[in-house]
Amino acid sequence: MAVAGRWAGLGVLGAVASFAGAMMAPDQFYRGYLIGYMLVLGFTLGSLALLMLGHLTGGNWWMIGRRVMEAAVGNLPLLTVLFLPIWYGRHHLYIWLDPAYVQTHLSVASKSGYLNDQFWTIRAVIYFALWNLWGWALRRGSRRQDDDSSPAVWQKLKTWSAPGILVYGLTITLASTDWVMSLDPTWYSTIYGMFFIISEMLAVMALLIVVLCSMRTSQPYDKILGPDKLHDYGKLMLAFTMVWAYFSFSQWLIIWAGNLPEEITWYLYRIHGGWQTVALTLVVLQFALPFLLLLSREIKRDARKLVPLALLVLVMRYVDIYWLVAPSPFPGISGAEHHLTYHWTYLAALLALLGLWMGAFFRQLGGQPVLVVTEPMLPRLWEQSHGH
Repeated sequence: MAVAGRWAGLGVLGAVASFAGAMMAPDQFYRGYLIGYMLVLGFTLGSLALLMLGHLTGGNWWMIGRRVMEAAVGNLPLLTVLFLPIWYGRHHLYIWLDPAYVQTHLSVASKSGYLNDQFWTIRAVIYFALWNLWGWALRRGSRRQDDDSSPAVWQKLKTWSAPGILVYGLTITLASTDWVMSLDPTWYSTIYGMFFIISEMLAVMALLIVVLCSMRTSQPYDKILGPDKLHDYGKLMLAFTMVWAYFSFSQWLIIWAGNLPEEITWYLYRIHGGWQTVALTLVVLQFALPFLLLLSREIKRDARKLVPLALLVLVMRYVDIYWLVAPSPFPGISGAEHHLTYHWTYLAALLALLGLWMGAFFRQLGGQPVLVVTEPMLPRLWEQSHGH
């Protein structure tokens, strides 16, 4: 597909700029790389979670978007390779790898049984092994289903999906703790994993809306992706937006009310030095505006209005991760000295990761039928579409 080549070309240009940035400003580059990586990882892992959820529950929205999510899951081997720069640059990212810092922070020293270089690396290997295993099994079963309508094929997909939901929940909780929350090892949140889970699902729903609507005039989407189906996607994006806001507000309220120095500092870094502007932007553009607009039935049923809103959500997903990562205390830089900043290497890393991810995604999407014709619930979808 031509679009895959264009995205891949953008990714290569971003990679060249990123390499230059890594040579000139490694501390800034690795920070920006982690931000971009968590964004594209969310597209893939959120797709994996929703794909398994759909195998267990069904639904028209899932059948229409199934192959889009499978294409995103197909990028897991790529993301495994793209994690290597984070592993290589871990000493530029994680202050708990600095022995001098650990010696002067007793609370961090007490966590050294978990936060140590070797165990951190082993856990990362386990996460990617499990994610790739489930991704491979689900995509392999889906390809078999194209040619085999036997109930045993889709029943096996359900068999993989049931424990897979639990594996996803556990691994993403631990991975988000290891790769993002541990940037400030003196702070913790018990709902951090849940926050990342809902954030990834929100990002995937917005991505589904953009991708599916871009193909809305081609077959078979021109016959099945009508206003009623768009309405379903809009309602799901509204639901995920509300849950994201609920987790974000709950975490803030509990920590702010407790007012404990080891907890409240995390928020103080993010509401001073210019970061309060980013925080307010998230409140308005990640929650308030999408929430109010998605209450409208008309907007949810009109692709011309729903797609710009989904694009806004995707942009704000990046801003949210930026707000989580960038103000953290990094090796050689005290968190209290942080002020709002955006280094050019952040953008270079984003273009590299997004370009490579989207290029591989569109290649995966173009290499398979857009619908699974042997899916047992597909005839009902056709009936509903022709009925409208």
